[in-house]
Amino acid sequence: MRTRIMVLLLAVFYCSLCPLSQPALAADSVAAAEEKSSSMQMMERIETILYGEPSKGGLIDRLNAVEKDLFGRSLPGSISERHTAILNFLEVGTADQPSMLFKLGVAEWIVGQSVQVQKAALKRLEALETDLSGDMRYGQPIAMRLETILRTLVSDPVTFKELVLPGATVLKTRLLAELSPAKSRKGDPVWLTLTNDLLLDNTLIAPRGTLVDARVREVKQPRAFGVPGEVRVDFHSLMALGPQHPLVTVGDAAKKAAELAKQAPDKGEGGIIGAGAASIGGAVLLGPLGLVAGAAVRGNALKIPEGSTIFLETSGDAVVSGYPVPNSLKVDPNATIRESIVPVTTVTTTTTTVKTTTMTPASQARPSQSSKSTTSSTIVERETIELPAEQKVE
Repeated sequence: MRTRIMVLLLAVFYCSLCPLSQPALAADSVAAAEEKSSSMQMMERIETILYGEPSKGGLIDRLNAVEKDLFGRSLPGSISERHTAILNFLEVGTADQPSMLFKLGVAEWIVGQSVQVQKAALKRLEALETDLSGDMRYGQPIAMRLETILRTLVSDPVTFKELVLPGATVLKTRLLAELSPAKSRKGDPVWLTLTNDLLLDNTLIAPRGTLVDARVREVKQPRAFGVPGEVRVDFHSLMALGPQHPLVTVGDAAKKAAELAKQAPDKGEGGIIGAGAASIGGAVLLGPLGLVAGAAVRGNALKIPEGSTIFLETSGDAVVSGYPVPNSLKVDPNATIRESIVPVTTVTTTTTTVKTTTMTPASQARPSQSSKSTTSSTIVERETIELPAEQKVE
């Protein structure tokens, strides 16, 4: 009986502790889940930047594989520290070194005068290697392969310079995919790229092809009684070379640029959007107020075709990092002086030999005779010239 009572008391005591321990256990589980979620998100971001999509498998194996591809070895530290180090290397850089994506963009701009930011970093690197040498350097770390390319392109190391990009700087962009109520959905990315290099004080801030971060905010389908559909787009930022991404919007400067473009002789750029578009807090309404030249309207459906031009502007002064363009890259091939081809000329070479005899005094009893030869060559283009009579040797 006494043993049974003791067992019951212990059971009651244990049960009384369980409610107190459950919240602690639950909190630990939630913290572990959040840590795992954060680690997985960082891993997926790293893999998407490098390869275009997340990989499969365990977290440790994937992290080791990325580090081997990038640096040829694993990094020290915890998983979180290694993730942070990789993302800083890819996107941020250090106090004296720009990021890998910065350097990759510079290399693409030097070779092709544009960047291919829609592609994964590894694909961009392989394309550069193919263009330059026709061969991809498999087996070498990605960081080393990029530095090899840069040494081929420029003699000085690629550096960065911080400067202030003024507000209301106009950006001319091109729409890469059709935008319409029929195809667009809330949250969809809107693919826009710069059509010109953005330079300030001989510093490249964003090359041609740089993406603008934009999203569909709202879509309204056409309704009865001729009410047209609407697409509201949020324009967020310019994905410049450096880690700072200046905010963009549709303001007065962009609308003025669009109006001027509509009046220009070359109107074959597709639809121009910006002038007349309703802009509230960075969002542009592509509805009845946004119908402009080049936007096709069929019934009540609005369609902004691929290739349409959209003018944006920076929404305020912003500190950005850019590439100081060296003098060796500022040569304009259209302004290069081409030398005319010189026709084949007649070349005449005349050799003159002069012999002299020198006698030593008789008191030295060592008579000697030496011969001295002097050879002169005259090369004349276009005609043959005879030597003067006094220079001839009989």
